[in-house]
Amino acid sequence: MILSEPVPLVLLPWQQDQWQSMQAAVRSDRLGHALLIQGPAGIGKRRFADLLAASVLCAQPSADGLPCGACAECQLLAAGNHPDLTRLVPDADSKTGEILAGQVRAVCASQTMTSSRGRRAVYRIAPAEAMHPVAANSLLKTLEEPASATLWLLVAEAPSSLPATVRSRCHKLTMPPPAAEQALAWLRGELAGGEGGGAGPAAGSDAEQLLVLGQGAPLRALALAGETDLQAREQCLTAFQQVSAGKADPIAVAKAWQALEPRLVLDWLVGWVSDWLRLQVDPHAAHLINPDQRRRLAGIASGVGAAGGHRFLQQLYAARREAQSSVNKQLLFESLLLRWAALTRPWAQGRAG
Repeated sequence: MILSEPVPLVLLPWQQDQWQSMQAAVRSDRLGHALLIQGPAGIGKRRFADLLAASVLCAQPSADGLPCGACAECQLLAAGNHPDLTRLVPDADSKTGEILAGQVRAVCASQTMTSSRGRRAVYRIAPAEAMHPVAANSLLKTLEEPASATLWLLVAEAPSSLPATVRSRCHKLTMPPPAAEQALAWLRGELAGGEGGGAGPAAGSDAEQLLVLGQGAPLRALALAGETDLQAREQCLTAFQQVSAGKADPIAVAKAWQALEPRLVLDWLVGWVSDWLRLQVDPHAAHLINPDQRRRLAGIASGVGAAGGHRFLQQLYAARREAQSSVNKQLLFESLLLRWAALTRPWAQGRAG
């Protein structure tokens, strides 16, 4: 899929060093034709790539390289229809979530022409590691023999998944996560209004808790604030815990969960069960999806065998895929909670006896 959408013209505060490095490369004509922007999820790599594209396309960038926001190029970018910026993302019809070879070939064919407005043409691929191997090979020839006045921006969380031949033909820009204090200050500002210009429904959320849930990645934490009701998450985990202890009826809990978005609840369930399995193996596991719930998750049916837990996790993954289509939420949640009760209650009853 090729996206056309507005480009944010604000540099995130923890990206200053990388921005200055890129602008120095632009001024000295060392930017090259392909850049691999790599780093963990949720720190703003795509925003950085889009801002760099806007800087390259802007007719009157400022002294520090930021786009002016007023020229005709910036107005086209703001409207989301600049003809010289192409964003390539996974095909919406692909069941595997891949960027397909046909998508890449179509874009590579288009770059044989000159840019529409006489400046540089920019192509952003994100996540680059989502390219099917054939798609990556289709891109390789273009990277080896790039058309003039083109810039390829590959954004990746797992660059090692890309073929070495593709990586070797790109300049690399590594973006580390921000310091916790800087991330927290930015997140608090966003929840209070920030760039969005309004407090929004998540303004009262606990920024520190969201940053923990986002594993230190501020944009991931902000996304959680927009889609996660922390109180609802807490209530769901309590019910999930009570089902395993025999203190709640799975059917009644499934009925209560119908008021929630299935995909969101299933994301929570996958995270809780994944962490629960990790804690069964290592009570001091360092990397958890829900580090704020370590104690509660460790206390759930710790005597259950790993094989049964992993089978249940696979059932959750399958349910999450199924939830993308029209599905009876009541029956879906009933099925999962009854399986969870069958898996964990014998252990809880044995402890009680």
